[in-house]
Amino acid sequence: MSQTWIIGAFLISMAYMLVTIIKFKMNAFYSLLSGSFILAFLIRMPLTDINGAITGGFAGALGALGIVVALGAILGSLLSMSGATEQLAAGVLRAAGKERSSLAMNIIGFIISIPVYMGSAYIILNPLCKNLSKDTKKNVIVYTTALSIGLLVTHCLVIPTPGPLAVANTLGIDIGWFILYALLVSIAASLTGGWLYGEFMGKKYPYEELIEDLKEDTAEATDSDKKVPSFALSVSLILLPIVLILVGTVLPFIVPAAAPFSAFLSGNSGLVALLISDIVAFVALKPYIDTPLSKIISKTFNEQGEMLLILGAGGAYGSIISNGGVGDALVSLLSSWNISVLILAFILCILLRAALGSATVALLTTATILGPVASEMGTNMILLGLSICVAAVGLALPTDGGFWLVEKLDNLGFKKTLISFTGGATIASLVGFAVVMILNACAGFLPGLH
Repeated sequence: MSQTWIIGAFLISMAYMLVTIIKFKMNAFYSLLSGSFILAFLIRMPLTDINGAITGGFAGALGALGIVVALGAILGSLLSMSGATEQLAAGVLRAAGKERSSLAMNIIGFIISIPVYMGSAYIILNPLCKNLSKDTKKNVIVYTTALSIGLLVTHCLVIPTPGPLAVANTLGIDIGWFILYALLVSIAASLTGGWLYGEFMGKKYPYEELIEDLKEDTAEATDSDKKVPSFALSVSLILLPIVLILVGTVLPFIVPAAAPFSAFLSGNSGLVALLISDIVAFVALKPYIDTPLSKIISKTFNEQGEMLLILGAGGAYGSIISNGGVGDALVSLLSSWNISVLILAFILCILLRAALGSATVALLTTATILGPVASEMGTNMILLGLSICVAAVGLALPTDGGFWLVEKLDNLGFKKTLISFTGGATIASLVGFAVVMILNACAGFLPGLH
């Protein structure tokens, strides 16, 4: 079979998934799974091999990610239900003061979205945007931009969020080094697209008085006496899994004999680090949670079911790509184009992000497609992962549920949401990719990249 036909079949399967998700609103799980079969038929994979390739790819993805995604989701639920996220937000705002309140909101979003799902975090923290708008007489768009972009950047870039975790696993890269460089890239992206761009929006749009729902004030008064964890405990629990993974990565350079322990602590996608963090959170946050832990875990698992199925279906699609010769055909094509895989990864992922709406699906699909290609071409896989993840931040269009969350909760209207949320996300994405390219230029002497 010719390479032209294989690439054509791949493009047809991609077009099928875009149309079914965007036009016919098909669930991403069914679209990815049926797209896997379509690709397998088009490249004439033997019928006896198709089922095994799909189930093997599905099992491989969930075998590596299922437990870790579940553990990360539990940690996020515990932090949300105990009030730890609100405490961290209040502490950062106190430290920053009114004059730097938009920077504080950006930092709050950046930190909290690491363990807590972006949508849930935005709903929890959104009242702070409205209160700060009243206090500082700045348009609420300043704070919604700072918060939403801070949340989105770490949602797409920093492990243990499922998207970047899936990318790291698919590309087979060391998650410790990946986290370290992802934090570097994401800080630049978040501050530029969230804080600085949000302040620019404040100059463009004057302050407008907000009409608040009295029920919100009542709810706040009712919950004011609730016992909540301290700021120090809250931030410690949020950062604990990242610190453990980074310790596991750096320790062998300090104590070579500790290499086996380090691999145990930070290996397998950070499973041990997350398990330890969950256990610590169980004990430390129990006095602040009224709901039984068993119910919290059950609720969290129910909410994460769809995410796990989508990750598994993405693994199935990737298995067909790797077993059907699509990767070899792409290698040949890229070699003739003489284009950087990092640039191609960024372009492909940001277009998928715009079309599909889901950052997680765009991340996983791009990593699955280009992982084998990049490996054969000798591309640094950490930089490839960063290029993919930072691309998923950009072009957050109305196909993304987060777009409508910002629009509806803050009554910004379509135009303002497009300018602030989509514009800020795209700026953050481009700035982050510029940092990735700088890292690529310096890769020869940077640890973990050479």
